[in-house]
Amino acid sequence: NRFPSPPRDPTLCAPGTVVSSPRLCDSFAHTFSKPTMRVQRVTDGEETAVIDDEMIAGAFRDEEAAGEGEKKSSGTAVLAEIIGDATTLRLSFKNVLKIDNLQGFNSLTKLCLDNNIVKEICNLDHLVHLQWLDLSFNNISKIEGLDKLTNLTDLSLFSNRISEVEGLEACTKLQCLSLGNNQISSLDGIVKLRKFKNLHLLNLEGNPVSRESEYRMYVLAYLIELKYLDYAMVVKSEVVSAREQYQDELLDVEEKEQLEEEKAAREAAALETTAKLKAANLAVVETVFSDMFEDDEDNAKLKALPNIGDVLGTFSSEVDAASQQFRQTGLDLDRQKKEELEAFRAAVAKLRSYYAGESVKMIELWVQTKKRVDRELSLQDRVQNTEITPYVDKLGVLSNDLMDLEMRQVEQFEEIMNDFDTKYREINHECTEQQTVYFRAVEVCSNNYLRDLTALANDLLDRMAKEELGDDLPEDAANLLIDRDTCMNAITGSHEVHVGKIFKMEEVTRFAEMQHLNETLRELRDEEHERNRSRIMELHDFKAKNLAALQDLITKEVELDDDEEGA
Repeated sequence: NRFPSPPRDPTLCAPGTVVSSPRLCDSFAHTFSKPTMRVQRVTDGEETAVIDDEMIAGAFRDEEAAGEGEKKSSGTAVLAEIIGDATTLRLSFKNVLKIDNLQGFNSLTKLCLDNNIVKEICNLDHLVHLQWLDLSFNNISKIEGLDKLTNLTDLSLFSNRISEVEGLEACTKLQCLSLGNNQISSLDGIVKLRKFKNLHLLNLEGNPVSRESEYRMYVLAYLIELKYLDYAMVVKSEVVSAREQYQDELLDVEEKEQLEEEKAAREAAALETTAKLKAANLAVVETVFSDMFEDDEDNAKLKALPNIGDVLGTFSSEVDAASQQFRQTGLDLDRQKKEELEAFRAAVAKLRSYYAGESVKMIELWVQTKKRVDRELSLQDRVQNTEITPYVDKLGVLSNDLMDLEMRQVEQFEEIMNDFDTKYREINHECTEQQTVYFRAVEVCSNNYLRDLTALANDLLDRMAKEELGDDLPEDAANLLIDRDTCMNAITGSHEVHVGKIFKMEEVTRFAEMQHLNETLRELRDEEHERNRSRIMELHDFKAKNLAALQDLITKEVELDDDEEGA
């Protein structure tokens, strides 16, 4: 049995018609025709098998015998070499109890483990290219272990012991899913499949849920992209009727999905913004306020004070305003750095293209000369050393000229690099200046918070002394306001923590800026150094090979031994 792809002309099948001979895709071990394979269950005394080299080699041999695969040797050494290139592995009817020992199958796209006694889906995380997975006719009770299989399009778990539709969240590319002959009893799990926009084929027949009267209409209402459901083609009129029947429920679900999509979009945008700020060494603007209160033990006491929320709100707003200004300035400077780097790379590419062209011209002239010399000297009976001397001299001149070209290129690169270095350092200096401005602004905000919090505390202390705060004052606040020195010490301690955090964040940000500058300049110079080193080696190799070729043209004198001379 095979799980089919849609027929070439779906309109040829009437609604509810069982598809008996559609065009088959190279997929599952079950179809829209009834499954007939038997399921193997472990029994007392039955020997289980372990996936090992012998089993894998046997699978390759079976594939060769069936004419379905390329010829593969079963030798252990050769097997280790071909496993990395294998795209298909069929281990059906092997009495396998545990999925294991599949390391090295880095290119595997199809894995067949049907008709075994597997209880758990595991050890598949490294098979990231897997598209087709057949685990039908096993003893699996839970869908799990598929989080890394993001390229999976065809999955068969037919005839297992599964009761919940779960564990498929990462498999967003699913097109064919067979969960028939399991123990799924609730329609609620079907809604989870709505996220699979490419799901066209679904099999749930043989589950308790499929015997419910509203089963087919419910599935078609919620999964509108289906082309086949339980061996029968889906037509548009069925979907329309089903959606009308469940329109109220669908409205609620679609509204919830829209809210979730909007939330996901916001989270994705936030992650993108965070990454952008981090790349520009501006990540501090997103965390500066919360970081100041980290490790602030006194704040835990002070936040119980009445009306402190207003003071904190003002503090937060002032820090946000300073952060927004710094963020915009920093992004502008980061853009300038990127533009300078792009201009530098463009200038270097133009330089290298020019000198590469000049080198090619000179070498082409030499190649023409060399061919002519080879042709002329090949017509002579004997070639003397003196006859190739002029060409050896020409090769020497060419080698020197090519080396001069390389030296001129290095010199001009240094000019471009020095100009870039100067401009990039100027931008870097402006970045550090703006960092100083920003952190001093945050420090001012912290001082303002100290001033406002002190004023609030003094007012509360005075009212406390006059017993004007009432009996509903929180216990933590009352304990803090009993003694003026205790309260003021807490405020001062909190402020000192904030200032310390500001200085620490400034130090980290400044260090990151200097590190980025130094790494950028070093990488560019290292790149040129490596290019120059390789080029020098190429030129030496070019000269040596061509000199050897010229020497080979000289006729070798054959020295006769004494016996031959006597003869």
